[in-house]
Amino acid sequence: LEIKMKLLSTLGWTAKVVVEAAKLLDADENIVFYGYVDDAEKDRVLAALEDVKKELKNVKAVQVDPMNFQDCIVKIDEHIDEESVANITGGTKIMSFSLALKAALLDIPIVYVVTENGKTKVKRVPVKLSSSKRNFFRMSGEDSTAKEMLKILLNEYNGKARLKELKMRLNKKYSTLTDAKDRLLLANLIREEKVGREKVIIANNVAYLFGGNAL
Repeated sequence: LEIKMKLLSTLGWTAKVVVEAAKLLDADENIVFYGYVDDAEKDRVLAALEDVKKELKNVKAVQVDPMNFQDCIVKIDEHIDEESVANITGGTKIMSFSLALKAALLDIPIVYVVTENGKTKVKRVPVKLSSSKRNFFRMSGEDSTAKEMLKILLNEYNGKARLKELKMRLNKKYSTLTDAKDRLLLANLIREEKVGREKVIIANNVAYLFGGNAL
């Protein structure tokens, strides 16, 4: 069975960093994340995107808010998988950082384009994330309730739910639920607030890294 390589790239004002990476890596599919903060930047970014489409085949353009970490993470998550390669050369730092983090969680190659002695090269970024419970990058079986709680919070409650609702939904012992909540708090994936007498659990932006493919 032939495995096709999907290149995910962040795009800024320059098409070259996307085009050169796609050609050097012989990508079968190109997912290009682009965005702009104002009208002046819009023209340059859209021009670069058009150049990418002229040079490459099988291009899918995905617009993101280039200054919104959560928006970038959620949209990247819709397209990234274990057969992908992440090209973080272009776009804003938030776009590149979002793609790099998602790629690191899936342990897929992260690359960037450089020019050395007049030659364009694709270099791999040596990123390895911690596997500690604090960082939550690899969840073991004992973390399954915490993982399930986070997934439900993000996907069913849009990132905000009363603790009582989560307890009913998970149908776990109070001690198990409390331990799961504490793990998520320690990893800085959620925060807890009090509204009247109710405890409310709210997902932090970084929690969206752990949606979809990472859970």
